[in-house]
Amino acid sequence: MKIRSLVLAAVLAGTGGLVATAAQAAAGCRVDYTVTSSWPGGFGAAVTVTNLGDPIDGWRLSWSYAAGQTVTQLWNGTVSQSGAQVTVTNVSYNATIPTGGNAAFGFNGSTPGSNPVPTAFTLNGTVCTGGVATPTPPETPATPTPTPTTPSPTAPPDGSVAREKINLNRSWRFIRADVSGAQNPDFNDSTWVPVALPHDFDAPYDVGGTTNGQSFHVGVGWYRRHLTVPTSWSGRRVEIEFEGSFSVTDVWVNGTRAGTHRGGFTGFTFDLTNALRTGDNVLAVRVDNGWRADLAPRTGDHQFSGGIYRDVFLNVTNNVHVAWYGTFVTTPALTNPTWDTSNAAYYRNIDPSQYPSETDLRANLAARRSNVRVQTEVRNDNASPIDVYARQEVRRQGSNTVLATFSSPVRTLGGAASTTLDALSGSLSNTAGMIQALDLWAPNNPALYTVTTSLVTDTTADGVIGSGTITDTYRTTFGFRSAQWKVDGFYLNGTKTLLFGANDHQDHGGWSNAVTDSGFDRDVRYLREAGMNFVRGSHYPHDPSFADATDRLGLMLWSESTFWATATAGREPTPTGRYSDYLADGYPQKTTDQATFEQSALDGLRDMIRVNRNHPSIINWSMGNEVFFTASGTLSKAKALVSRMRDYSHQLDPTRKAGMGGVQRSALDQLSVCDIAGYNGDGGKITNTWMPNVVSEYGSYTSDRPGTYDPTYGDVKDPTDGTRFKLTTGSAGLAIWAGFDHGTIMDASFARMGMIDFYRLPKNQWYWYRANKARWSSSANLADPTPAAREQSTSGTATRMTLEPGRYAPTTITNDGTTDTQLVVTMRNAAGAWVNNTRAVTLTVTSGPGILPGGKSYTFTPGTQTFDGKAAIEFRSYYAGTTTITARSAGLPDATITITTTDTVGAGGETEPANFDNAALWR
Repeated sequence: MKIRSLVLAAVLAGTGGLVATAAQAAAGCRVDYTVTSSWPGGFGAAVTVTNLGDPIDGWRLSWSYAAGQTVTQLWNGTVSQSGAQVTVTNVSYNATIPTGGNAAFGFNGSTPGSNPVPTAFTLNGTVCTGGVATPTPPETPATPTPTPTTPSPTAPPDGSVAREKINLNRSWRFIRADVSGAQNPDFNDSTWVPVALPHDFDAPYDVGGTTNGQSFHVGVGWYRRHLTVPTSWSGRRVEIEFEGSFSVTDVWVNGTRAGTHRGGFTGFTFDLTNALRTGDNVLAVRVDNGWRADLAPRTGDHQFSGGIYRDVFLNVTNNVHVAWYGTFVTTPALTNPTWDTSNAAYYRNIDPSQYPSETDLRANLAARRSNVRVQTEVRNDNASPIDVYARQEVRRQGSNTVLATFSSPVRTLGGAASTTLDALSGSLSNTAGMIQALDLWAPNNPALYTVTTSLVTDTTADGVIGSGTITDTYRTTFGFRSAQWKVDGFYLNGTKTLLFGANDHQDHGGWSNAVTDSGFDRDVRYLREAGMNFVRGSHYPHDPSFADATDRLGLMLWSESTFWATATAGREPTPTGRYSDYLADGYPQKTTDQATFEQSALDGLRDMIRVNRNHPSIINWSMGNEVFFTASGTLSKAKALVSRMRDYSHQLDPTRKAGMGGVQRSALDQLSVCDIAGYNGDGGKITNTWMPNVVSEYGSYTSDRPGTYDPTYGDVKDPTDGTRFKLTTGSAGLAIWAGFDHGTIMDASFARMGMIDFYRLPKNQWYWYRANKARWSSSANLADPTPAAREQSTSGTATRMTLEPGRYAPTTITNDGTTDTQLVVTMRNAAGAWVNNTRAVTLTVTSGPGILPGGKSYTFTPGTQTFDGKAAIEFRSYYAGTTTITARSAGLPDATITITTTDTVGAGGETEPANFDNAALWR
């Protein structure tokens, strides 16, 4: 029996069987609250609010928790919490609940070990009936009937030890120097500085005013940490996973080299199994961000600071397991990218017969139905062959209801070998057998689903599985949606949709590239609040959590690879170990470097697609940006590489088209080169009638806060009205350059073209977009279409200041390096109003754990970080406890804030080590 059935039955009957029943009251509303999952220190829950009274336009649902239980990572709403009281507020697309209608949301939370049991739900002040349920143990199913082809969907017994993903962000030691012998386990690193990840070679790293961020360390840094391996890992596989490290990374375990990775913007893994031993082990990592002639990217309008700047994990699995990002989930009945087949050069590595017809596609969209295909890469690290098949279960995210179960054929897999198991839930012609009544992903409805992959094996390699057991379980998030780039525009779920958005670089004020997952979540929320439905990940693959956020929050994402160039054509530097080495031609000028460089570009593309291919928010792949910025002698090679990458993209993912940003010169805007033409700047005036196209950059307006209250449309400005844009024929939309200020090796003016500054405080331009959404919301599907009034300072002298959490910033964070909070200092007058009196302010951690960029204090300097009476920076902590941060400015009373850090990965009694992350001691 499914949990939802339990909840509804108990609510209607008023009987027991639930963990708790909410207070009974007026029949104006009902709440169904289901704990969908739980783990040590956390839980997931799904909530449905049903309106039984008059129609509701705008709602607030509140309840109480036991002390210490908190809500985090809310989907489809916004949340606030004060002590035990939790309040969830609707978002625009589910604000209205008609009589008999409902709104739903899901979230993760933390709990000190007991089941989270909310009580007394109230909706807009009315007490609701309702219930709370926790997951029941799954029923033990029968063993599947053996078959040499496709097995029965009945679940076999689970013989696995669950895979583990262990956060390794803490307990590192670091030195910013190249040290001989540091890979050896007995090396003395006691003088190195204790740090945690994500970590950048440079902190604090600042941009603003006349500062552009050219001053970053170029060279080598070393990281070391101890790792305790329990006896329970005996006979299992252990790999280390890096989400990103810039840019050449060498890894050792106990003095044995595990591997080398080249490339700074994509993740990678190394198998550590044979080098590990039970008990104490030593990991050593050498990172080098020096410029290399044969490694993409060679240049660009951003910075190239080094470090292990994304999260690191250990993945512990059985010998037969799903490979790293080893599932590829597609929805064939909703997939037809509409290839131009008039010339074979336009769709290489594409079989048009695999897609539904345009008529069938539209019928499937109208009926909201699809089949599901899951291709699973499986690794057998046993010495002997085994039989294996993959069993797939599809659910709505947050629900226990299985919507479809299907399996791949059985395959015999040799020892120390890999294979791909292909499972399809049904054919394109069997519409009745498809999953029905789907929630299609869109910005105003970011509905997500989950595929649970179970590997079923036996050790008799005869092509038949009799009494097989599950050796690995792997979950993948995906969505049902149709994305089509056509000559006349972009179509989402069959509806022509304006792409209205921004470009986004990854670095944040003070921290450089070492940004937490919650920092990226805030970036996406800022763009969404500005009335945008589209973001271009410029100009490299972003952190995996960025696409998680665009999935969850409803922004469509242009995901870009690492081949790009800038206005440095023809330069081939002799490396000096400085930032200026990166002022190079985007394509190698020496023939001896070209083959290796091209392979690095292809490798980066491959890994970007592998990591991100299941995200419904990603609507295309981009091969790079502005590669016309190369010497005339290498232009034809650069263009050929783009075409080669496009063909490789089709091979890796035939469900999405491959574009290119900055194609406005050198005839890069041709279907023989790429599928989608992205025009930057001056290219916004080009009329393209032969291929899908978009204005991938417009604006490029330099400012410090507050800036102008204007969209600065630049080359896409309507000549009759400068506050409106005008696109040429067939353009799918437009993305401002840029969403945020960013560090750069170029001039300081290039660093300050964001509508939000480097420290994530909005400029007036962002307020303009937020207030004027109605101008484009009718043609752009928006997650947050409601206009909001402008906020601005007033002239005056400050008599006090406040220190508060920023937009979307909590006062409770976790100690695993995935979350942080933004702290905002605001100058205020006697009446409490924000005034434009800009002063120097120093933040100091005066008690408790936690760090600011560079250590325990951080100073806001007028003209760099501080403008218009405001300044902001992000705070993080790797040790549990309560922290007080104090703001001091001459002539004003101090201001303080308290931040709580909860323990998710630590051990009892831990304390923050002396000199933790003190950048002055890095050398």
